[in-house]
Amino acid sequence: MNLIVGICLLAVAVCPYGLLCQNIKYSYDNAGNRVKREIVLPQRNMPDGHVRAKDPVSEKLGNKNIRIYPNPTSGVLKIEVAGFEDSDKGNLSIFNLSGQQLLNSDIISTFTELDISSSQKGVYILLINLNGESTTWKIIKE
Repeated sequence: MNLIVGICLLAVAVCPYGLLCQNIKYSYDNAGNRVKREIVLPQRNMPDGHVRAKDPVSEKLGNKNIRIYPNPTSGVLKIEVAGFEDSDKGNLSIFNLSGQQLLNSDIISTFTELDISSSQKGVYILLINLNGESTTWKIIKE
């Protein structure tokens, strides 16, 4: 009996915490078919208190795929517009939550960097206009 209890305690002690607290996330298409199954582990803070950088967030805008990273950022925000062509016209604007425009930049290539290191910590809104279509993103400055 003591052997069984000892083995159970050892198994619980050795078992990684992430395996006990995982969730499964499913994504479906418009017809109700499951198209994605993803295991979501709880996010842990790093020893210095910073949260780990998340994977780039992407979104379709027209026929272009836009990726924003890192978010949250400590200074330089990178924007990637996959499939950007010279004939495409676009710009980026960053606003604070009061609606004041802090930064405006044209999109001239696939990769664009915005330096917001001089801005205060907080939440900002990134507005992307590309070929007459627009999208907004919430940006967190650490």
